[in-house]
Amino acid sequence: MKKITTLIVALASLLLSCGAAFASAPVTLQTSPNLLTIGTTYDGTSLSLSGTVPEGCEAVIRITGERKDTHFKKKGKALGLLWMNLGSVELHDVPGLFLIGTDSKTYASGGPEWKQLDLGFDSVKGETDQLIFDEFIKLVSREGLYEVQEGVVNYSAAGNGLQNYTAVMQLPSSLKKGSYTVEVAAVRAGKVLGRTSGTIDATLEGFPALLSSIAFGHEIAYGVSAVIIAILAGLLMTLIFQEKGGVH
Repeated sequence: MKKITTLIVALASLLLSCGAAFASAPVTLQTSPNLLTIGTTYDGTSLSLSGTVPEGCEAVIRITGERKDTHFKKKGKALGLLWMNLGSVELHDVPGLFLIGTDSKTYASGGPEWKQLDLGFDSVKGETDQLIFDEFIKLVSREGLYEVQEGVVNYSAAGNGLQNYTAVMQLPSSLKKGSYTVEVAAVRAGKVLGRTSGTIDATLEGFPALLSSIAFGHEIAYGVSAVIIAILAGLLMTLIFQEKGGVH
């Protein structure tokens, strides 16, 4: 009986030590670059990520923008004839950017195991009606603001119960100035076992920075200059077409 008790205690200690070792295994994250610049020729860029997750786990990367309320016009047919604005739709506290990076098998085109992880787009849906939220996803996906990038995460052995991961995420050309949260979740057997996060910043430079400073610091001047530019553009187009369609 004493030997059985000793064996049980030893096995329990072993399981506890393994569990503690696994629980203490860190999820780490490094990003490069940490500061993105949006200039005149900016047309999208890439973000490199690396770190560690516990051995046997998959790394799921999420890049999200600042949360805000978003308004949309709701269009429909008035009296079944004319397409018109029939009201407005508001989504509360949704990120302006939501990119997800996975390996080649974790997302698997969004199966039931993925949905139960609560890492996808629906995790920020809140109280929004599902039909409206699905239409919102279609809209922002066209601009590359909401996207699942599969097969971008790769692994290599690290030892000590860990494995390395590396990934390269593509950021859209429509990226805006602001602060973005980068998160890595360690997933195993349909559960999130750990996560860590950091931030990167996007800033304007060159002509976009000039326009931004005029728009937000000199509103009247910006409005006047916008009108002048529109008039000059109109005159230029008129001259061009007159030259092409002149006297024969």
